[in-house]
Amino acid sequence: MDNPIAQNSEQTYIVDFEPPEKERLRLNIQHDAVVRNYGHLLPPAIPDHGNLTDVADVATGTGIWLTQLAEHLPATATLHGFDITDRLFPDQSTLPQNVSFSLLNVLEPIPESLCEKYDIVHIRGLCFVLKANEWAGVVKNVTRMIKPSGYIVWTDTNPGSAQAIPPTKFASQGAALMDYMCKLRGGDPFCCSSLPTHIKNNGFTIIPPPAECSGEYTPSPPPAGSEFYIEIPGRDFNPSTVEAFSNNYVKALCSVASFMAKNNVPNEWFTPETVSGFVEEFIKETGEGGSRVFFDLICVVGRKCE
Repeated sequence: MDNPIAQNSEQTYIVDFEPPEKERLRLNIQHDAVVRNYGHLLPPAIPDHGNLTDVADVATGTGIWLTQLAEHLPATATLHGFDITDRLFPDQSTLPQNVSFSLLNVLEPIPESLCEKYDIVHIRGLCFVLKANEWAGVVKNVTRMIKPSGYIVWTDTNPGSAQAIPPTKFASQGAALMDYMCKLRGGDPFCCSSLPTHIKNNGFTIIPPPAECSGEYTPSPPPAGSEFYIEIPGRDFNPSTVEAFSNNYVKALCSVASFMAKNNVPNEWFTPETVSGFVEEFIKETGEGGSRVFFDLICVVGRKCE
């Protein structure tokens, strides 16, 4: 059977087909949940935040991580956001003079003007974008942007970790959509497992998990032997973020279901004729007092060798 998603090479994002204002709201709510689970914008393992001069945010989306970080850094620091599309960039006239945004395709070689320019490169959410055979090249490209002794901070998830808690029929089927779409596009549903190796292969040392966490919530440390700086399974989310995160993710998954139906994406759960009923049941099972839908939160931090 033909794969309409794999055939469309321009289908870069899975959920990036909503009107910009709706997509900005979704991404900003998700950002807030991530930060409240982590307890920080920048890992405490990175020293001397006040001495940073150049920070980049790749796959910046709405730029919310970068604009919030700017409030905590000296005005002399330069903060630059990059994405393959500018449709969600904030209005430049509303930004401090030291914050800017530009287009960048990380699938292509990084311009020489950006090589070894940044103290920190932060990246989030490429797990639903990259194909399995693209990870090594993208990590190589992005790590070239970092100065010797600089840091990479990569937050992502494994699409295959999505689950409904407690598991019910339609909630579990809805949770499986991202994993299914990831595979259909040639992605790796457990891409984070190889991320530390890709980073080490480009001359970085992986930073171990912190002995103690700060903030309103202290997640359990990653399993022994893990090279993740942070790993928070959905069942262990900060309780204050559970409702907002799940509701936000449910909305995204409903959009994914509608997109699949509109584009005749073959699947075992619904057809274009039955998708409205599927979405209705999914919303019903994940409503107030029902199942909650999550994916794991994972962060890898590496320091570039001198």
